[in-house]
Amino acid sequence: MSELTPFEIEGTLNGQREVLTLILTHLLRNPDEALTKALDERLAPSSQQEDPGAVPQAAFAVEGAQTREIKRILDDAKARVSSGE
Repeated sequence: MSELTPFEIEGTLNGQREVLTLILTHLLRNPDEALTKALDERLAPSSQQEDPGAVPQAAFAVEGAQTREIKRILDDAKARVSSGE
């Protein structure tokens, strides 16, 4: 498998984000409490925080980026539902 360039990685992630947003938009128009609850739980702050002044480890950086991406996708889907898109 060949290595992807940063542009290919960004394009791939953007494409996946768009597909996920479209799927989530559809699901939010047809509410499913289990899905909404599961997404909300993913966005809840972690209670595993130790020292707020400590330098975060790579695992925490990845977890933070994951949470921000879930929120971004969810916010985009909610905006589409609100606008009737």
